[in-house]
Formats: sequence, structure tokens, C-alpha cells
Amino acid sequence: MLQSDRLSKMESLGKSLFLIPILILVTITYAYADNMQGSSMMHENSTMNGENMSHGTMNGGNMSGWGNNTMMKGESMMTSGGIDTSMGSPVEGSSNAPVTIVEFGDYQCPKCDAWFKNEEPAIKTSYIDTNKTKLYFVDFPFLGADSVTAAQAAYCAGDQGKYWQYHDYLYQNQGSVQSGWASATNLKSYAATLGLDANQFNMCLDSGKYASQVSHNKDVGTSHGVQGTPAFFIIAPNGTVNEILGPQPATAFSPVIDSSLQAVPEFGSIAALVLVIAVISVIAVSAKTRLPLNRKY
Repeated sequence: MLQSDRLSKMESLGKSLFLIPILILVTITYAYADNMQGSSMMHENSTMNGENMSHGTMNGGNMSGWGNNTMMKGESMMTSGGIDTSMGSPVEGSSNAPVTIVEFGDYQCPKCDAWFKNEEPAIKTSYIDTNKTKLYFVDFPFLGADSVTAAQAAYCAGDQGKYWQYHDYLYQNQGSVQSGWASATNLKSYAATLGLDANQFNMCLDSGKYASQVSHNKDVGTSHGVQGTPAFFIIAPNGTVNEILGPQPATAFSPVIDSSLQAVPEFGSIAALVLVIAVISVIAVSAKTRLPLNRKY
């Protein structure tokens, strides 16, 4: 009778313990989902008038594609695979930085130029140089043929290890849209100014070596709803994506980046919680069945 009672209690304990892995799985799933939801809760949608921003209105009018109004989308856009940056710029900053900024831009875009000169330096100092964020520039040339050629020229400079230097030089010397400042002739002269091998650069640009790459990048932007520049996608470590449209001030980026930095799932805490639940479950089941775990018969 005693043996039968022991077997019955053992069987009851075994069935109860069988539920523990399920409980653990449910706990992990809930904790991760809660983390994802928390990281995607952003500020309410707000519209910023470009005319009221200190650097938002330029002589280019609505040539950025956003008109005189620029908007920050506070709501998150979840993705599984992220945004294709495989054919974009080399990474700026540490490749191990947890948060990624993808910028879609056009070298002839006046508002891109304004953001580059007035807002990016603060983001670079606070986030990129501190290894919190990395940046990819992905071409979205839509303001004319010279935009396409300029994008290709940057990659030709990249062949000689000076992509970012050339990228910066283009914005630092930007002229009016389709005024000729980004003609092939001038693009070649910029390469010479930066000390690039002229023959190698000129052959690259004349051959259209990077034409398909630039076209691909524009298609990537279009597939993600980009209609004008600049457009930014802030990607958190857990895959959450927040979109910022237009030349928003650095202060508009900070809360989004800071929130993204906190979106890393704290699996150490989750593991500790699961362990506690498992131990409590075993103790509770043992007490219920009155089965002494260390008793000898």
C-alpha cells in the first residue's frame, strides 16, 4: 500500500513537472513580447513645419520631396529582415554598434545638405563616435541625372578607400539642383582635389560601374515607402524600426535612439525569472504531494 502510494505521488509529481518546460516557454515568450512592445511605444505622431525649423526651409523649396512640411512618424514599423544596406555605403562608426541608422539621401537635395551640416555632427558626437549607433547612407537619387552620377562617383571614390571623404565633399560643395555642379566633369575634378588616382576614378565613373548598384538602392528606398529625402530608419537591436522623415533636428533623433538602445531583450533577467518560477513550481508540487525529496525508504 505504501509502495502504491509512493508510486502514485511520483506519477503526480512527474505530471506536474512536465508542465514546467511549458511554463518556462510561455514566460520567455511573454517577456520577449513585452520587451518588443515596450520598445515600439514611441511618442505620439507629430508634424513639424519646415518653415519653423531653424534649418528646415531652404531655397530648394519642396525639392526634398517633403514639401515645406516634414513629419516624424512616431509609430514603429516592425520588420523581420530589416532594410537592405548591402549595396549602400560602408558603415560609418563601429559595425558592432547596437543601433543602426539608415539614411536615404540625394546629393542634390538641399534639405539633405542642411541636415548633414547642421544636425548630423551632433548625432555623430553623441552616438556614432561613442559606438552606440552606426550609420549607412543609401542612395535615393530622384532630383535629376546628376544625382545618379554623383551617387556613382561616391562609390568610385570608395574603390580607393575614400567613400566618406567624397560623400562629405559633395555636400560641403553642393550647388543648385541640376546646375552642373555635380556634372561628370566636376565630379572628376573633386576626385583629383581629394587626391584620388584620376585615371582609376575616371574609368570607374565613365564605365557606369556602379549604375546598377545605385539603381538597386533607390528601389530599396521605394520598397520601404521613401518618397523624398532625407528619410531615416532607426533600427533597434531587436529589429524594431522607427522612421523619421525630413531634416529633423538632432533633438528629434535622441529619444528614438535612446529608446532603441533600451530595446535589447534582457535575457539575463528573463533567465533568472524562469529559474525562480521553476524552483517555486518544484517546491509547490512537492508540498502538494507531500513527497520528501531526500527521504529514504
